[in-house]
Order: sequence, then structure tokens, then C-alpha cells
Amino acid sequence: YTKPGDTIIDPMSGIGTVHIAATMGRNTIAVELSPDFANIQYANIAKLNEMLGIDGATTVLVGDCRRFLPIAQPSIGERSNRIVIFSPPYGDLWKKSAGEQSKFMKEKHINIGYDLQDANVGNMTNYPQYLTAMREIYRLCNRSLTLGEKLILITKDYVKGGERVYVTKDNIMVAHDVGFSTIDWHQRYTDPKVFQIKARELRKEKGIYKPELDIDFEDLIVLDKVMDA
Repeated sequence: YTKPGDTIIDPMSGIGTVHIAATMGRNTIAVELSPDFANIQYANIAKLNEMLGIDGATTVLVGDCRRFLPIAQPSIGERSNRIVIFSPPYGDLWKKSAGEQSKFMKEKHINIGYDLQDANVGNMTNYPQYLTAMREIYRLCNRSLTLGEKLILITKDYVKGGERVYVTKDNIMVAHDVGFSTIDWHQRYTDPKVFQIKARELRKEKGIYKPELDIDFEDLIVLDKVMDA
């Protein structure tokens, strides 16, 4: 979906995987809330340059993406194609409270939570509030793009209370609300994490196993900007 010279924006960039694209001639703009993760990005950028060579521009912006978006459009003469790509956080949605871990996960020292800043969308435990926050972020992403430019989301459904929560479809819905239209939908297999395997075993032991709760694929959704937000 991109070519050399294009600019890739990741508004929730974590440890900066997006910067691999800078080794392939793309320019990267990564926004990250956590200063600790941003420091990892700087180290990763240096390592990528050492190993592969970086021939695109890399930018790291530290803070809430809602402070930085929309990212200003370059002048017409300098303009290249832009694309926004990221994985919306939702790690705490299946918990009762932010940062909570199950007994099993505590025993195994498994932590999939996020930085505990109040601004971190990944710490929201109320699903409607999470979708409202994501709607605003998609609106700001829309304003960072011109018509026909793309938003790519990497999402994965999860299980709560014995029911599947359709994270992918719900994120598509709110993105459509602010001027995007889906053009492609890919899936890729992801190895189940240890807590997912344990939950699957427990459902089988209790006789409440449902195949639709085996969520082994994540979704890669490609959307076009079709109208201004």
C-alpha cells in the first residue's frame, strides 16, 4: 500500500516497529504516549540504521496522539502519499479494572497491560467509552490525510464473560462514522498466548467450549478516506 518516498504515520507506535519502513525508503512519523517506549524507539532506530541502513526520515513524537493529530499537511510541492497504520490498544477492556491481572497471569508473571497514564486509551475498561475515544482518534487521523489516502488497522477480537467481543467490526464502524470506507480485509494467524490456551482448556473442562471463541487470527483492515471529518 506504500512506495518509497511515502510517509507512514503510526499514532500509537509502542516500541516503533513502524520504523522498519524507513529502511525501505519510507518516511515514518511515530507518536508514543510512554516516554519509556519512546526511548526504546530511539534505540531501535539506531539499531535499524546500523543493521540495514535508514534512507527515510524518522520522527518520534512523545505524548498523547490527540495532542499531535492532525499532523499538518506539507506544502503541495513537497507532498508525498500518506498512510496511517496502527493497532488500537484494548488490552484492559476484558478486565474489571485497569491493570488487573488474573490469578493465573500473576502466578506466571504475565503482564499485557499498558503504561498506566490516565490518557492511555488501552487502560479503559468501559467498552463504549473506549469506542468513543477511538472515534475521536480516527477523526483526527482523517484530518491528517487527503481524500483517497489510507488508514490501516491491526485489530483482534477478544473474549469476555464467555462471549466474543467484535473489536474489529466495532472499530470499522466508528472509522466509517468519520469518513472512511473499507476496501480490503486481510487476516493473519497469530500463535495463542499462554493465558488464551489456559482459558480454552478451562472452557472445555467446564463443558462450555465454543469454537467461535478460539480467536487465532488478527485482522488487517484497509480503509480509504472518502470524505472529510
